[in-house]
Amino acid sequence: MKLGKEMANARKRKGITQEGLASNTPVSRESIAKYETGARTFPDDLRSVMANELDDVEFYFLAWCDAAGKVSIPYFNGENIDHHPTSMAFLVQAETNEALDKLQDIPWAKPVHTRTAQELEETKKLIFELLDAAASMVNLVGVICNEHQFSMKQLFTQWRLSLRSRNYIDKDF
Repeated sequence: MKLGKEMANARKRKGITQEGLASNTPVSRESIAKYETGARTFPDDLRSVMANELDDVEFYFLAWCDAAGKVSIPYFNGENIDHHPTSMAFLVQAETNEALDKLQDIPWAKPVHTRTAQELEETKKLIFELLDAAASMVNLVGVICNEHQFSMKQLFTQWRLSLRSRNYIDKDF
């Protein structure tokens, strides 16, 4: 689905009118209508503006995917996903345990250039398990934010400050 249509869905989930969105962004109501209907292509430079203004969990995921392509964490919306926080917490535990178990299969003491083809395949499998765990965790964050009506924007801002204070990051883009 196109980002303009997803923006319309996010706007409706938040109870924001096109006029309301236009009044808080540098975009006219008419342009918003054209993006939402697909009459005009959604510009790349508006992704973060609209994501921040809408502060909608699902739209954040979709804008991230739209910006980064395949190198992004998708929003879990498949038929095997139950967005209840307890169900998502169980998913996080299962995916995390699988990733931790897979960590044991990697010969960490062995230099990378001496690893066999099978060991390299095991490393790829580990990466997939780590991505599954990371994706389930970030989706759980979104579910909790929705459940408690927390602003993802505010929480991520606070989280980034804590990362900086612990010297995990030196710049915040």
